Amino acid sequence: LSPLSHSSLLAFLPLNSTPLVVPGHTVLAYPGLLHLTAHHYNYRPPLQLPPTTGHLFPTATTHPPPTMVGVPGKYRGCETCRSRRVKCGNERPICKRCADSNRDCTYERETVFIVASIEDGGRCSSHPPRRTAKKKAASKSKSRSPAEEKLELVAEKPFTSAWSDMISVSNFGKRYNLQIAALHTRLHSVVRSPRDDDSDDGRSKTAPLSFMPYEIPDVQPSPSDEDFQVKSRCMVHLPSLDRTKKEDSPPRPQVDGVYLFLYEHNNSTSSGTLAPWRDLNAVRQQGPESFRLFPNHHYFVRVFRPSATGAALLNRKQSFLSEPPWITAPFEIHPKSTFDHLLDTILLLPGILQRADRIVPQEQTLVRRLMAQDLLDNCIRLETQFDSWLLTVTSAAAQCSTPADLFWIETTDSQMIPFADTFAFRDGLTALSLIYYWAAQLLFCPTVEHLYWTFFQPVVDGPFPQAVPILPPTLEDVNMMRYGRKAVRELASNVCRSLDFALARMVQPDLLVVPLWIVWQFYLNVGLDTGTGHQGDDEVFGDGRLELMWCDAFRGRLAAKGREMQGVVEGRGWREVGVF
Repeated sequence: LSPLSHSSLLAFLPLNSTPLVVPGHTVLAYPGLLHLTAHHYNYRPPLQLPPTTGHLFPTATTHPPPTMVGVPGKYRGCETCRSRRVKCGNERPICKRCADSNRDCTYERETVFIVASIEDGGRCSSHPPRRTAKKKAASKSKSRSPAEEKLELVAEKPFTSAWSDMISVSNFGKRYNLQIAALHTRLHSVVRSPRDDDSDDGRSKTAPLSFMPYEIPDVQPSPSDEDFQVKSRCMVHLPSLDRTKKEDSPPRPQVDGVYLFLYEHNNSTSSGTLAPWRDLNAVRQQGPESFRLFPNHHYFVRVFRPSATGAALLNRKQSFLSEPPWITAPFEIHPKSTFDHLLDTILLLPGILQRADRIVPQEQTLVRRLMAQDLLDNCIRLETQFDSWLLTVTSAAAQCSTPADLFWIETTDSQMIPFADTFAFRDGLTALSLIYYWAAQLLFCPTVEHLYWTFFQPVVDGPFPQAVPILPPTLEDVNMMRYGRKAVRELASNVCRSLDFALARMVQPDLLVVPLWIVWQFYLNVGLDTGTGHQGDDEVFGDGRLELMWCDAFRGRLAAKGREMQGVVEGRGWREVGVF
């Protein structure tokens, strides 16, 4: 439909209709049909300028204030939706938006007002103006840079192993060199104290931390069947985040900040009672592909995986981390280190320990002998993987730019009896790797020895019960001296002689708790065997009391290192950037 002309419109007007003349304009409007022409036909009457005053556009002194003309029935929407500036469905008596949000819904006006002025050409003012406070808040937030509002740390190329203590990250174009650290604590005791200069809207997130005094996690085997879980809070300390770098400023230091993982696992008896440990394993639910990039990858590699591996060894239960997807997918972007390759092999050991614990106590039958033989074959294959890893690490050390042995004896002034001559290593990661290798052998060798003698025990259901079984070809070349008490005791000695070097060079001291507990349990069993008359080599090496005293002393040094790290953490400002 085309707009009706003024002359044709008069034919439809009643005789008693009186036109409305708007002051200052020459527009005629009839109350009964203004909404018909303007609303249904989108008709806007032409406006004529007043008598010329020498200016192209009229000024405020030549015209009276704008006149508000009411248009009945056009306004839609309740007062609540108008104040919130959201679209209203106009349902009566309560609109759907107010009903869903449980708000009061009232309809007070049914009229929209149009300002009939030349400057704005008829502006609809059905919604109230925005609140001034929101505008101030928005303008205040614009003054902040994106880096101050939110941290979005992204790892820079080239990607390195997660066990490198330094990582290069960027945040909105700014690069930082962060040191990676981790500390076990009770998460429910961690408190972030707000600073005095924090803004009212909470945009400043940097705050000091405080938590309970550090305690060594108790990693005794858990009798429950709960799945191993870890909860962690990720903190970052960037002292130069809010400072602008000047032209005459000194060069950036090698370390710009610290990325800290505060974590707690349910395998420790000191774990917080408030944590819902019976929930499903969050890491397993997310899948291995979720841990390919920083910081998820570093949390998985440095916190969850070694903690879960240690718990699986101590509980002698197979972990889901031994499945192929969990060994390959998280390392598609960040490469593996020598320690990661070692954990790939160690994760196969808890399954063997679990099967051995079921086979050895059984009745001496032919089925038990065949099961022991099959498990011995698996042990030999696992031993081959351990030897291959050790050979690879030794060859890599020999091919470095500065060739050196993996470790050597270092005589110190402090004579720590019975381990006076401690070991020194190429670096801290090499020390940690060999400590876990020797600790895993401490559990592996006695298991092989027990399975070997289980195979040769006479059976009660065979045709010749006292006959000695014939070894299969895969077990003929097994050297049982390698798994004897003397060789195993030397492995325990190697672990103890290496712990102090690793403790002095690590920023994650809790990783040494599992190897310490394994050697402590070994020397405790040595004393028990001596008391029951099984002396053997213990007549030469002692009953393990001195070694147990040394282990207790090292626990004190490990706790002191944890408290030292806690003091450093509590003396700085931190921003929480993630939760796992």
